[in-house]
Order: sequence, then structure tokens, then C-alpha cells
Amino acid sequence: MTSSIFQPGRVAARRVILWVGLVVTISLLIMMYGTLRAFDDAIQPEMEKRSRLIGETVRGRFERALELGVPLESVAGAGKFFDAMLADFADVQSITLLSKNGDVIISASNTSEPKGTLTARVVQVGKEESPHFSLPILSRNTLVGEIKIAFDPAFVRTRLQDVLLDVFVVALVSILVAFELVIFVMAGALAKPLDRIFSLLRLQSTGVFNHIIRARDAGNLRRVARRISDRAIDLSERTQSAGKLLRMPQAYFVDVRLALFVFSLATEISGAFLPLYARDAGGPEWVSGDFAAIAPLIAYLVAIAAVAPFGGWITRLVSPRSLFLMCIPFTAAAMAAVGLGLSALWIAVWHGAMALAYAAATIACQEYAIRTAPEGEDAQAIGSYLFVIMGGAFCGTSFGGVLADRIGPNGTFFFGAFLVIIAGVLGAVTISGKVATRSEPASDQTRNSRYSGLAILRNVRFVVLLLCVGATMNVGMSVFIWYLTPMILEAGGARIADIGRVIMLFYLAPILFGPLVAKLADGKVGYTPMLLGGVLLSGVALASLAIWSGFWPMVVVVAAFGIGFTMCDATQYAQTIKIAEASQISGARAVSLGALRLGNRLAAIVGLLASAYLVEQFDYLNLAVATGGFMCAGAVVMMVAGTARALLRPGRVGKS
Repeated sequence: MTSSIFQPGRVAARRVILWVGLVVTISLLIMMYGTLRAFDDAIQPEMEKRSRLIGETVRGRFERALELGVPLESVAGAGKFFDAMLADFADVQSITLLSKNGDVIISASNTSEPKGTLTARVVQVGKEESPHFSLPILSRNTLVGEIKIAFDPAFVRTRLQDVLLDVFVVALVSILVAFELVIFVMAGALAKPLDRIFSLLRLQSTGVFNHIIRARDAGNLRRVARRISDRAIDLSERTQSAGKLLRMPQAYFVDVRLALFVFSLATEISGAFLPLYARDAGGPEWVSGDFAAIAPLIAYLVAIAAVAPFGGWITRLVSPRSLFLMCIPFTAAAMAAVGLGLSALWIAVWHGAMALAYAAATIACQEYAIRTAPEGEDAQAIGSYLFVIMGGAFCGTSFGGVLADRIGPNGTFFFGAFLVIIAGVLGAVTISGKVATRSEPASDQTRNSRYSGLAILRNVRFVVLLLCVGATMNVGMSVFIWYLTPMILEAGGARIADIGRVIMLFYLAPILFGPLVAKLADGKVGYTPMLLGGVLLSGVALASLAIWSGFWPMVVVVAAFGIGFTMCDATQYAQTIKIAEASQISGARAVSLGALRLGNRLAAIVGLLASAYLVEQFDYLNLAVATGGFMCAGAVVMMVAGTARALLRPGRVGKS
């Protein structure tokens, strides 16, 4: 029996999940705010004690000089001493030596901006007042002068603001993890048991009494399941066929969600710093720094492209559960090897090896999602799969940037390897080993249909879609998000944590806007306008860097590019399926989807190679602008091709 078509449990669980998710989100936000305020209140007294200790240290140096008979105005090296104190203590804003009459003898101040203020300007946190300490200088109990020290309130405030942003990132990660946990728990307690009960009732209503629901599969509905199953048990005992009773199918996509989420988080934990990590690792003399930075990304894309054409064949050889679990040790070992960071080529080789296992594991999860989806809901199944993948990538990139800023990139890779093992344990516990295999249409099983499907590659609409949408968007993603964004921000003085916070906006866009985009694309807007709008938005965003630049423009551009990419990501696959079905070519759907995936990966590889060559002639910012122009050109070609098709076929019917 195939996976259940009728799944009312999802409808019942969906409302509960939304309310529980809202409660969890509010609780985490309140906890984040309370933690920050408690930290703010606790650190201020400690900073004041430290400040007074610094002042007493400075005063002691001058009092010892006075004991030796040196006048206060003649103390040698006082200016250098003040400069050294300012260099050692970043929280000291100024040090002033005054005579007993209040005249300034020596004064030094620190005018440099505290580090870490790039993202700290988002919100004001901490005390605004600037503490001052005036300590008298005594010589034999006689006042001879005064030391006045001013401490920079921005030092503590910016540190608190960085803590706020780090806590906010962790809170977002916690919310997504909590959301996945709530879905998993509610599915086991309500959704899956209710689906099994309704499915069993539908079978019994048609006269089929050869299935039962075991108590451990019934969640909190054990009594109802037992009552319904007793009918089949009683009938089987009368007909002496008790040994032939079957368990209701129990494979659902929710079984793999949590393991896939943790796996995606672990493998994307280096998204904020991988090019910088590879560049700093160095390599042979014939490898430039720019090529060293993109070498791991190219190896990653080549590995993904190599596995993509064989995805269907692999899943027919082994079950999705077995394939996923086999990939876990290889992925963990490869990530640990990358963490050693011996050289850029070493990192590239092992990152490519990790990508091979990653590609196979995600193909297994995608196949599991398709096989367990109700008939007619393949698009929703793939959408849920992409949501989990992007959610994990978002959490991995943002959390990895914060983690690398604390324990270093090497330790972050080892932590990612540990998370991969956790994902494997979750998969071994939750993923079902028995998943029904969907039978393909007879026309797709013949040798002639497999070869005839290649005719879709000559379809003009598909070629325009592949080149103007798939290729341009993937070139933009690989060149701008993966390569140029870390380089531009790092050149501007941003830390790894700041870079991670910016890049996470790209992965946040599909999470926030993905469902709305899918609804509009399937509804009033249509596929072609959505694709055109996404390419234009992303291209214009990148091209706008020609007229403004800096940290905050990069924040806006990355967020806008993420929205544009969201408009095109799932929509291009839906449009590909529509073109294949409209062509009425046998086998066109499988061939076109495979060609789109392969073409996207190859375009990303070519884009990275070209960018590594062109960056030697142009700087990072100009290369980003050129990438935006390339994307805008793709949108123009798409508009011209659409206009020409409309003129040739004015009577076309249906949504494009």
C-alpha cells in the first residue's frame, strides 16, 4: 500500500503547532530581553570597580615619583605612559594630569571608535552617562595635583549591543529548532495517529479489514485505535487469518524533518567564513589568494553537480533511510578534516568530499518526502523539503558566524561534525525503513521514452528559463553571496560574526516569504511575472552598489537579493514542470528537472571561476555591480523572448 492519500491529522495539528510555536517564540523573546537587561545591570558595577583600579594605578606612579623628589611638572615620560595606558585599556577615554590649581599639565585621549560597532548601531543598549573619576595626588599628605580619568560609555554599550545581536541570532536559531521540535512532537502525538485512524476507517468502510494500528503508533489516541483495530482482529480470528494483519503505513515526511534540519545546519555552519578560512590557510605559490578563497566553493559545486544526475538511480538501489545513514560518517569525517585547515587545497578537497555525502543525503531526504506525500501534493512536499533545507542553512550560517568569532573557524568545523553525528542519531531513530516506492507511468519506463524526453532540451521556453533565470540567479548567489559578500565586508572591517549576521538575511528571506511567493505564483501573479520580478529585483539590488557602498548598503542589498532569489527558487521548478507537461513529450518532466539542476550548478561553477579571474582586474565592489548588470541583462532577454512569443502566439491559453 502506498502512502496515505487522506491525511486529516495535518489539518488538526497545524493549528496546534501555530499556537504552540507562537507561545515558544514569545517566551524566547522575553527570555532574551531579560537576559540582556540582567547582563547590563550586572556588568556596570564591575566596570566601575575596574575603572577605579586603573585610576589608582596611574596615581600610584606619580606619587612614587614625588617620593623621590621629582616635581609633578617634571615627571619624565608621563605622556608616553598615558598613551600606553590608553592602548592597554580600550575603555579609558582620556587621562588628564592637573596641578593643585587646576591647570592642565599633561592630557591624552583616545579618539578611536570601539571595535564591533558596525552592527551595534542598530539599537542603543546600555548606559549613556560617561563615568569620571578624579583622584587626588598627595605628597606627605599635601595635595599637589589631581588625576582625572574619563571612561568611554560606548565601550560597554557596544559590547552589550554585540551581545544583544548574538543573543538575537541564537534566539532565531532556537525558534526554528523549537518549531521543528514542536512539529515532530505534535506529529507523533496527534497528526500521524489521527491520519492512521481515519485511513483505517476508510479502509474498513470499503470492506478491507487486514490492517491494524499498534498502540505505540497511536500516540495519545490509543483507546480509539484499539477500538477500531479490534474489528479487524475479531474478524481475522473468525477467519483464522490473524497472522496476515498488517500495520498501517507510518512513513511521513515529518519523520525526516528534524534530522534533515540538524544535518543542514551542520553542513552550512561555515557559510559566513569559508572563503576567508581557505584564503588564510594559504597554498602553493601558483595559487593566488582569490583562487584559494573560492576553491572550496568550486569543489562543493562540482561534487553536487556530479551526484545530481544519478540521484534517482541511487535511491532505487538503496532505501532513503539507508542512504542517509550511510552518508553520516563520511560527512562528519570530511568536516573534521576541513577543520584541520592544513592548506587551501586540503580544505577544497575535503569540502568537496563533504559535498558528495551531503548531496546523496539530501537526495535521500527529498525522495523520502516525495514518496510519503499524498497523491497530488508533490509540490507541497518539495516546498516543505526546501523550507527545512533553507531553515537549516540560515541557522548554520548565522550560528556558525557567532561560533567562529568565539572559538575560531577550526573549532566550528569540529562542532559541525558533532552535529552531523547528532543528525545521524536522530535519523536512525525517526526515519522509517519501509517507504513505498511510487510506480512511474508506463510510458516513462520504456527505453524510447527516456530518449524522447531529451527533446525538451530543444524547447525555446525551457532554454530561456534555464539561461535567463536558473543560470543568472545561481551565478549571482555563488559569486555575490558565497564569495563577494564575505570579502567586501571583511575588507570594510567587519568581524566574522557580523558577516554571518548579514549573510543570514539571504537565508531568512525564503523562510519568511517562501509560502507567500508560492501562493502568489500559483494564483494571481503567475510564474513568468514572478520569475521576471525576482531576477530584476536581484540584479538591480547588486547594480545599486555602484551608487552607494558600505556596511548598511550591503545589508539592504543582501536582503533584497534574498527576496529576489526566493521569488525564483521554487517558481523555476514549477515553470519547468509546466513547460514539460505542455510539450506533451514523454519523459520530458524528469529530463527537464535534471537539466535544470545540473545547469544551475554548472552556472555557479563558471561564475565562481570567472569572478576569481576578473577580480584581479576589478575590485570586489565593481565585480558585484557587474554581476548585477549580468542579471539585469538576463531579465531583458527573458522579456524580449516573452514578447516575441506573445506576438507569434497571440492566442495562447493558460497561466504562464
